[in-house]
Amino acid sequence: MHVFYQPDISNNSVTLSEEESKHCTRVLRLKKGDTVHLTSGRGIQAIASIADDNPKKCVLTIHERIAHTPRLTHLHVAIAPTKNFDRMEWFIEKATEIGIEEITFIECEHSERNKINKERCEKVAVSAMKQSKQWWLPKIHNIIPLKKFIESPEKKSLKLIAWCETNQTNLLQEEIRKSSAGNFTFLIGPEGDFTAQEVELAKAAGFIPVSLGENILRTETAALYGCAIVKTFSK
Repeated sequence: MHVFYQPDISNNSVTLSEEESKHCTRVLRLKKGDTVHLTSGRGIQAIASIADDNPKKCVLTIHERIAHTPRLTHLHVAIAPTKNFDRMEWFIEKATEIGIEEITFIECEHSERNKINKERCEKVAVSAMKQSKQWWLPKIHNIIPLKKFIESPEKKSLKLIAWCETNQTNLLQEEIRKSSAGNFTFLIGPEGDFTAQEVELAKAAGFIPVSLGENILRTETAALYGCAIVKTFSK
């Protein structure tokens, strides 16, 4: 099954972007009459056939649409980007495969980076969504200060912050198991961890400090581990 990203699939005839058209006709060598699948990234799947296999403007005819049920768990990870951004792209790819809903980049006291390429991040997410045959594309937000993120109004959720510098925290999975929440917001700090002041600020806003276990994990590993735990243990 070949899946292509098409944000608007409301019409019965759609034209793929030049990038998707080239991938369809030149890389996959699909021809007129072949069946393909489309995802809107918002839960709609379409089954279509190729009407014109132009490598720059591939035209598809949609025959059927399928509306997929939203996921029961909504996970929003806010993460401090690493200096080597390849590691963040790896996280975006793997988190999308697992089924994350939102990613926000945050700037902290110990941050190594204060800028990101949002368009590049979105391309990585789209590619991972198609490869893993999913119908929901995570929202990716630009980098903002940690304080602004913490203070921003958000839908009711279980708010968690990973913190290495204390033994006075429960394991992440323990907090997830005892919660009946369907929405989760999870803060992941930079390599130097959050400062005590940042943790206190987060706690004042309702975030619960949690441990990811005895091992010290790299930023992207901690974030992906958190995604897996939330998706596995949430009710």
